Amino acid sequence: MQFNTLGKITLAVAFLTAFSGGGVQAQFAGSAGAGVTTVQEARGARVGDRVELTGSIKQEVGRAQYLFRDKTGEIRVRIEKEFWRGREVTTKTELKLRGRVQSDVRGRFIDTYYFQIVN
Repeated sequence: MQFNTLGKITLAVAFLTAFSGGGVQAQFAGSAGAGVTTVQEARGARVGDRVELTGSIKQEVGRAQYLFRDKTGEIRVRIEKEFWRGREVTTKTELKLRGRVQSDVRGRFIDTYYFQIVN
């Protein structure tokens, strides 16, 4: 069976299309991290928004509840005991924490699901 030039080009395009994902190229354009990065932004964020804050814990204010401070202000954070994993933190320890904005009768707070010691 012989192909003319047009047939060869058509076959080549079909082959390339089949093995290149249909000619459609896409990439993830979202943020790799949280869009909310300061306490001030977290105070105005919607419930459920993800946050990534860097600062320090200033005091314990209840069971698993702490007052967290960064350069823009203070907000309550909840860090359950399983996230501590034996790490000792003082008011001078700089932390990076990740969580979600939540709200209760006392106002907005961050429900923390991860934190790391920065210094």
